[in-house]
Formats: sequence, C-alpha cells, structure tokens
Amino acid sequence: MKRARTGALLALALLGGCGKAPKGQVLAIVNGREITAQQLDAEMRDMTIPATIDRRMLTRVVLQGVIDRDLQVEEARRQDLDDTPEYRAQLKRREEELLVSMLGQKAVQTVPMPADEDIRNYIAAHPLQFARRQRLLFERISFTPPKDVARLRAAIEAAPTLEAAAGILQSMAIAGERGQGAIDTAQIDPDLAAKLDKTPAGKPVLLPQGDLLAVAAITGREPIATPPAEARLTAARGVRAEDLLHESQAQVAAARAKAEIQYEPGWAPDKMAR
Repeated sequence: MKRARTGALLALALLGGCGKAPKGQVLAIVNGREITAQQLDAEMRDMTIPATIDRRMLTRVVLQGVIDRDLQVEEARRQDLDDTPEYRAQLKRREEELLVSMLGQKAVQTVPMPADEDIRNYIAAHPLQFARRQRLLFERISFTPPKDVARLRAAIEAAPTLEAAAGILQSMAIAGERGQGAIDTAQIDPDLAAKLDKTPAGKPVLLPQGDLLAVAAITGREPIATPPAEARLTAARGVRAEDLLHESQAQVAAARAKAEIQYEPGWAPDKMAR
C-alpha cells in the first residue's frame, strides 16, 4: 500500500494535476514512447532517500536517467541487438529471475510469523549466536588462493602452529600478508562457528576472507552479551528465513513431482530427479 501511495503522490507532484492521477500517467514522450509515473515509481522503489533530499528535484533527475536509458534502448534496437540469440537467452533468464523473486515476495506475505516457542528453540539451537556468543581474536596470514586449495588445506590442517603454516605457504611459493583480526561468532556461518569453537588456541585454520584466503590462529576469546530484545529479534528473523527457505524448497519439490522432465543423453543427474 505504501508503494502505491508513493506512486500516486509522485505523479501528483510531477504533474500538479487536479484530482487523483491514474496509474500510467504520462510524464514524458520520447520519440512517441510514453514514460509513465508507474515506470518512475518502479525506478525509485528500492532507493534509500534521505529526508534532506528534495524529492521533486530527485524525481526529475531520475526521470532524465529513464529517458537516457530509453534512448540507449532505441539505439540498441536500431542495431538489431534485440534480435540475437544472446539477447533472447539473457532476456529469458532475467524474466525468470524476476518471476522467482516475485514468487518469493508472495511467500513472505503468506508464511506466518514465528511463534514464541519457535524463537526459543532457535536460540537454544544456536548457542554461539546467543548464550555463548564470542569475539574470536586471531593472528592471520592473508593470501590469494592457489589452484590446488585441497592440497594446501590438508597441509595446513596438519600444521601445529601459525609459524609452521607460514613455512608451508613459503614452500608452496604463496606470498602472504600478516595481520590481526576478530570474528563475531554470531555473524558467521553456524558450521564455521562450531568448528572454530572446537579449534584450540594457536592451532592454524584456513578461513575465507572475501576473494582471499587466510591462515588464522586464535589468540583470544571474549564473551559478547546479547540483550534479550536483540536476541529475540535476531532469532525471529532466523526462524522466518528458515521457514521461507523451506517453503521455497517445498514449492520446487511439488513442482518437480508434477512435472515431466526429459533429458538428452548424458545430461540427467546421477540420481534421476523428477
């Protein structure tokens, strides 16, 4: 409802029309093609607009951007770029991604909010995110991943200290940069948090670090208290995310159960999935 009102107000602000502006109210015509308030509303829907911004001026700027893109599209069509296999393949993919996204948004409206018992169970099942939440301090050596990560991982897991791990990197001609860092166990994958919880201090472990990898050794553990209200809100979001994932998986499973899927030779999965 809020977005619908925003679109209506946007049309009124731009046109200064009398009465309620209908959806699709024309804001500009570019070589015979209409640019509507509905299009502009969609363009601004995901924008974070500070309260200090002049909204009328912003809408005018955004409108010019839409017009520029329309002219670029016109030129692309003039060059017949919309009549290529690559265009049709990408168009199909983006259309499918949009529909899947809208299906997910619809699920958000239908999946109920988590019950109190579900929230309590989630908190109990994730101690390193709540009751035993910690800040792990560590020394690390960051580096660009080698081609054979599996070989490196096996060698690092056998190393007793960070210095031994540094020697392994040197023997593999891997240049690294030393540093220090910290990890909040509530902010990382639960499986990784559980692994680090069992890792003795000083024992090197391989960690992802953006596009890099890092060999890290824990040097300290600091408990982090989570206020009850924050814990409850975080847990509710976690439960809801799991519920939405389960709903999505159930939709796919139900669709597969009804679908007839035929594979060309050599393309079927090892275990045939419907």
